[in-house]
Amino acid sequence: MTDEQKLDLILSKMTDMQSDIGSLKADVAGLKTDVADLKTDVADLKTDVAVLKTDVAALKTDVAALKTDVAALKTDMENVKKDIAGLKRMDDMIFDEVERVHEILNAHTADTLLHHPTYM
Repeated sequence: MTDEQKLDLILSKMTDMQSDIGSLKADVAGLKTDVADLKTDVADLKTDVAVLKTDVAALKTDVAALKTDVAALKTDMENVKKDIAGLKRMDDMIFDEVERVHEILNAHTADTLLHHPTYM
């Protein structure tokens, strides 16, 4: 191979390399745009994550308050059940007392001697 052929070959390879460099520069420019877009997306996602963390913390607080309320309601329910049981016992006692009074009245009504006035 002559020097001129070598030089032509080198020039041909340089031309190919320059073409590749141009293509690579375009690819790099596209990648830079993609990276910038990704950075924007990441920033937006960080904001969303911060908001979600705040929301989760608020929800945890709400759940804790609700658990406390449920526990208080359970205690209130047990107290109401006890009160109802006490009222039922009182109701039974009143019913028994009414029955006793009825028996006394029936016995009194059956005693005919007590119903005839002696002053007549």
